[in-house]
Amino acid sequence: MTAPAEGLRAALNFSESDLRANRQGQLANEQVKRLRRDQRRAALIGALFFSALVFASTALIFAGQTENNAIMLLAGLGLILVNALVIGHMGRDIMRINSDLRSNGVEALAGNVERVLRRGRQRDSYLLKVADQTLYVTKDVFLQFDHLRPYRIYRTRLTRILLSAEPAPDGQEA
Repeated sequence: MTAPAEGLRAALNFSESDLRANRQGQLANEQVKRLRRDQRRAALIGALFFSALVFASTALIFAGQTENNAIMLLAGLGLILVNALVIGHMGRDIMRINSDLRSNGVEALAGNVERVLRRGRQRDSYLLKVADQTLYVTKDVFLQFDHLRPYRIYRTRLTRILLSAEPAPDGQEA
């Protein structure tokens, strides 16, 4: 692997065998393990968040009823609604990861990568634009790509998690 490819490999945490599998449109075993770990982590965070909001909403509803305070009662009911929305969103993300794992497919984006840095008040956003797609990435990943150079980027189909990337051969649009 070349130096730029080594930097991409370190930033995206993939191996040569991962890249070979992605070139064939498949997830590598290590990538499957990583996606399952992410799925378990999301489920655990969702369960903890759900439990905390159920406890908080129950306490507010109880306090609202015993104190005859409509504001506390409404706050408890509002927390139930927020809980349902957040858990629904988390559940959707978990199901998307599951679909990516079942399909075992990888999407390849190819073309010249445009690096875009959006300055914000609180933090900066790092974007890569390739093949009419905009990818939000970390600063470490952003810095590994050369501006307007051809690359092949592999990601999951539904969750669009970046799996691997490689520079395209010189003089060849990926």
